[in-house]
Amino acid sequence: MPTRLGGGRRDFGVVRRFGLAHVIGAVVVITTGIGLVTFEAIRSRNAQIATARAWAIQGPPCPTLTQAEFQAKRYTALKTFDYDGIAIGRTAGDASCSDVKEAGGKGLGTDKVCQFTSPATLTVVSKAGSWFFVPGAGQPASLIIHRDAPRCVMASNFTLQTE
Repeated sequence: MPTRLGGGRRDFGVVRRFGLAHVIGAVVVITTGIGLVTFEAIRSRNAQIATARAWAIQGPPCPTLTQAEFQAKRYTALKTFDYDGIAIGRTAGDASCSDVKEAGGKGLGTDKVCQFTSPATLTVVSKAGSWFFVPGAGQPASLIIHRDAPRCVMASNFTLQTE
């Protein structure tokens, strides 16, 4: 209900001051913006879930060694690379890595996943420590690094043909 202002004038609120077209235009712009942001969030989440499914590698755990055992057997990881502050080494083969959202693509955190064609040995050095794995020559392997701590499995979907 309009209220009386001083001098007998009535205040018809926002519609009167800005005009009905401006109010309708603002509502349309705000609704469109919210719709576009929601669409992009859903599209992004679906892409993250698809990436997580593609990089979900299952297999038996890789044999592990202590640093002393690794050095005593004279194993080496000559091919070393830095992946977001984590040093990953391998003896041979090729590698392919990706950032994957936690919880099957639905989480907020990010895991690092690396797949190897035939690494023979793998080393990981991060802020959380050092790890040494020996999947063996000719055996594909994958590293799943969650919060700077790796898990190695003796399986990989990566081949030079899939890259």
